[in-house]
Amino acid sequence: MNSHLLNGHYQIVKVLTNGENCKTYLVEDINLPSSEFIVKQLSLPSSNPQVLTSLRSFFASQAETLEKLGQKHEKLQKLIDYFEENEEFYIVQEFIPGNPLSDEIIQGQPLTEDQVISLLSEILEFLVILHSNGVIHQDIKPANIIRRQSDKKFVLVNFATVNKAIPNENLEYIPIEQVKGNLKYNSDIYALGIVAIAALLGLSGNEISNLRSQKNRLTGEIVWWNKNLKINRKLAIIINKMVRFDYRKRYQYATEVLDDLKKITNIKHDQQRQHQKKLLLVMTGVTGCIALGVGVWQLRSPKPVTDAQQPLYQQGVSKYEAGNYEGAVEDFNQAIELDPQNALAYNRRGDAYYRLGDYEQAQADSSQAILLNPQDANAYFDRGFAFSELGKYKEAIADYTRSIKLNSENAYAYYGRGLARVQVKDNKAAMADFSKAIALKPQYTEAYLQRGILRRRLRQRIEAIQDFDTIIKINPSDAKAYYQRGLTQSINKQKYAALKDYTDAININPKYIEAYLNRGDVYSDLGNKLEATEDYNAILKIDPKFTAAYIHRGIHRSSFGDYKGAIEDYTEALKLDPNDVAAYNNRGNAYLELGNKKAANQDYSRAIAINANNALAYYNRGVIRTKQKNKQGAIADFKKAAKLFQQQGKKDSYQDAQREIAILQNKSAPAKATRTKSGKREKI
Repeated sequence: MNSHLLNGHYQIVKVLTNGENCKTYLVEDINLPSSEFIVKQLSLPSSNPQVLTSLRSFFASQAETLEKLGQKHEKLQKLIDYFEENEEFYIVQEFIPGNPLSDEIIQGQPLTEDQVISLLSEILEFLVILHSNGVIHQDIKPANIIRRQSDKKFVLVNFATVNKAIPNENLEYIPIEQVKGNLKYNSDIYALGIVAIAALLGLSGNEISNLRSQKNRLTGEIVWWNKNLKINRKLAIIINKMVRFDYRKRYQYATEVLDDLKKITNIKHDQQRQHQKKLLLVMTGVTGCIALGVGVWQLRSPKPVTDAQQPLYQQGVSKYEAGNYEGAVEDFNQAIELDPQNALAYNRRGDAYYRLGDYEQAQADSSQAILLNPQDANAYFDRGFAFSELGKYKEAIADYTRSIKLNSENAYAYYGRGLARVQVKDNKAAMADFSKAIALKPQYTEAYLQRGILRRRLRQRIEAIQDFDTIIKINPSDAKAYYQRGLTQSINKQKYAALKDYTDAININPKYIEAYLNRGDVYSDLGNKLEATEDYNAILKIDPKFTAAYIHRGIHRSSFGDYKGAIEDYTEALKLDPNDVAAYNNRGNAYLELGNKKAANQDYSRAIAINANNALAYYNRGVIRTKQKNKQGAIADFKKAAKLFQQQGKKDSYQDAQREIAILQNKSAPAKATRTKSGKREKI
C-alpha cells in the first residue's frame, strides 16, 4: 500500500492502470471510513508555463461540467473531486461496483442482436446528455462501460474529456479524426459502433485492431459484416453508418442513431404482435375459413413471389432497406415484367417511388396493388400517404379509413388519417385519430407531438404542454418536443420557460434552425441584444440562405435603432427571394424611420404588387401617403387595409386603420389612440 496521501486524504489501495500519461487508482478517503473512489492521474505532455496555465483552465472548466452532470444524471459516473499536485492533474470519481462490458464480450461468443440493440440504446442516451452539455467522452470502449451491480444497468465511466491534451494510449476504438486531434461529437458514435461490432462478433481488443486493418480498398470502410452472419440487415446498416471513416458521412447526432434503432424495435414489436394474432386466430378455429374455397383465398392474399422472380424481388427489397431506392425500382420493374400480376412487387415499388418523392407513381403502384388484392390493408395505407403528399386529402382519408377497416390495430393508419383531417380542418376527428393512435401505441411520440400542436392551435395550451411533457418523459432527447413546448410557452407569455425549452432543443440538435430563430426572437423581446444577434448569426452560419434569419435579425436591429443594418438584412433577404413581401414591408419601415419616404413608398408598393391582399403593406403605404399630404390616397389605402384586417380577424389592426381614416376625414377618433408614427412590421 502506498503511504502517500493524494490531496492529503486519498489513500491508494490498488493501482488499476499504469499508462505512460495516465494512471488509475482505487483509493480510500481516510476521512470517510469504508469509502472507495477511483482516482485518475494525468501527466502533462509539456512543462511550458503557458501550456500549463491553459490546461489548468481547461481542466477546471471540464471537471466542473462533469461534476454538475454527475449530480443531475444518476446513470453517469459522478465526479467527486479534482485537484492538482506537482503539475499533475487528478480527478476523483465515483467507484461503481459491477462488471465491465469487456467481461461480457467473450472471444468467439457473440452477444445476441437484442442485447446489442439494448446496449447501444442505453449508451446513446448517455451520449445525448453528454453532447447536449458540450462534453465528448473520448474513450468509449468495453472496459469503460460498467454493468452496475445494483440494478444491472450500464453506466459510462472514465471520461477522457478532462485529459483532452494527453495523448490517448488505446487506439482500437478511436476514429482517425480524434487521432489527428480534430475531435468531433460523432467520434464517440464511431467508438460505440466499434464496441457494437465487437459484441456482435465476439471479438477481443486485439481482434478489433486486426479488423480495422481489413478495409475496403475503394471506400476505406471497415469490412466486418457478410451475408453469412445472422444479423438484422437494418442493424448492420446502422452500425456501418456509425463507423464510417469520414466523420462527415457518419451519424452526426446520437439522437439520429436512437431514432433508427427505435424503428428496428418497433418493427420487431409489430411482427411479434402479428404473430400473436395469427396464433390466436388459429386457436379460435379460424382455420375453418378454408371451407370458403380457394378462389376467395386467392382474392384476399397477395400472389406469392415465384421462383423466377425471387432473386430480383429480394434484391429490390435489400436495396430499398439499404436506401438505394433507384436500384430497388429497377429490380421491382424486372420482377413485374416477369409477372404483371404480382401485388407485392407493385406495393414495394410504390414504397420506393414514395421515398424518391415521385408521389404520382407511388399512388399508381398502390392502386395497382389494390386492384390485384382489394383486401391489402397496407396498399390502402401506402396510397393514403401518397395522396396526402399530392394534396388530395379527402382521397387520403378514404384510403386510411379502408385500411383501418381491414386492420383496426394499425396505429400508423389512424395517425396518417389524423394528419389529413387536420389539412381539411376536421379538427375534432383529427384529435380522435391521434388519440386512437396513442391508445394503440402508448409510446408513439409523433402522435403526441401532432396532437399537442393541434391542441395549441385550438387554444388548449395546458393540454398541449401535457402532450409535449409526455414525449419528453418517453424520450428526453426529442428536440422537437422541447421546441414545440417552447412555442406554447411563448404564446402563454412564459418567456423564460420558452428560452429554456429552445435551449434544450438546441443542445440536443445544434443545427435546429427554428429553435435558434424563436430563441432569438424571445431574447430580442427581452432586450437581450447580444444573445439575440448571436442566435440569428448562428442560423446564417448553418444555412447562409435562410431568408427568415435575415428578416428577423433586421427586425431585431430596428428594435434598437440600427436601421441601416436592418436595411442591409432585408436587402440580403430580397437577393435570396425577390418576392418576399415581409422583407419589402420591413425595409420600407426602416427607410421610413430614416426619413427616406420615397424608398419606403416604393417598397410598400412592391409588396402590394406581389400580394394584393397584404394588409400591412396597404396600412404602411397609407402612413407614407399621410406624411406626403396625399389625403385621398392615404384614405384609400387605410380602407383597403381595414377590410383585409377584418377578414383576417385582426381586430386591433382593424381598429388602427379605422382610427387613421377617422383622423384623415376629420371625424372623432377613439380617445385612446394617437397617430401611428411608423409602419407595422412583419415576421415570417
